[in-house]
Amino acid sequence: MKHLPVLAAAGLLFVLTGISCETTTDPDAPYRVETTGSAEAPSTVVPKSTPQPPAAEASGERREGQAEMGALARAYPDRIDRLAFRDDDWALRIGDTWYFWAHGRLLPEQLRDRWEEYASYRFYSYSLDLPPLPILDEEAKARLKQRLEQADSNPPRRHGGFLDDLYEAATRGQTEVRLVTVRLMGLEVRVHEQISRPLKAVAGELEELVRTDEEVQRFVAGLKGLAGYNWREIAGTRSRSYHSYGIAVDLAPKSFGGRHTYWRWALPHAEEWYAIPYERRWMVPQQIVRVFEKHGFVWGGKWFYFDTMHFEYRLEIFILAESRSSEGE
Repeated sequence: MKHLPVLAAAGLLFVLTGISCETTTDPDAPYRVETTGSAEAPSTVVPKSTPQPPAAEASGERREGQAEMGALARAYPDRIDRLAFRDDDWALRIGDTWYFWAHGRLLPEQLRDRWEEYASYRFYSYSLDLPPLPILDEEAKARLKQRLEQADSNPPRRHGGFLDDLYEAATRGQTEVRLVTVRLMGLEVRVHEQISRPLKAVAGELEELVRTDEEVQRFVAGLKGLAGYNWREIAGTRSRSYHSYGIAVDLAPKSFGGRHTYWRWALPHAEEWYAIPYERRWMVPQQIVRVFEKHGFVWGGKWFYFDTMHFEYRLEIFILAESRSSEGE
């Protein structure tokens, strides 16, 4: 896998398409590593087995959602048992339910025509390098302001069915029976059992980093705790947080040292909060970030709506980026 393309206008993409981006692995499932060939672009763990659509369905001109739905099928082969082109749209089957692309909303068949009522899932371009800070012109700033005002008056709502079925976690009770405790950097965190294996792989590699890297040692010594499962919605939305599925982990320091960590907290203090320099943000060492990324976790410190404490399991984002990179997009 090559360096994933840096989306120079990544901030503009989120401004135009939405605000929220925080998002069953069998312990014995087979994995392989996609080699990158450089320390700066770490390899990412990818499942071997992949549900594939019949040749007739996959042939012809690429249609909207094909790459994204294919990435999901590769990322979660033990939960998604079919990928197909049905009724003029790409769809994935989990159990007895088909979820359709539906302009990025991932909706069951009975809601396909109501896609405008829902926020889309986030399939963004993700850079393995620290992306340049966005520079917005006056028109883009106006769109951003309008988007934030609209979100305040009508918080976006993602349809939760796909993630509910993917993680067998439609209710709080169903979610909590699937939680396990993982030890990471000398601290404990509760997460969904489906991400315990990749998170334990992260923990193992970080143990070595703590022994050999003084910067990492200082960072870990400054941590107060880890925040994993938390049944709640994403702030400013009507969508369940990835924390509420137990597939996100926050690294909480003893002190932020006066630096910014979350865009909403920075909003009252900086008009151009999206351009706050990295040196004024509370940052996770890139050595640690790369280990998380290698095992399928995206880091919120690279988002336009930044959240530098936050990691979430989104293996499909890396698979999608790998596919686009190999095709020269």
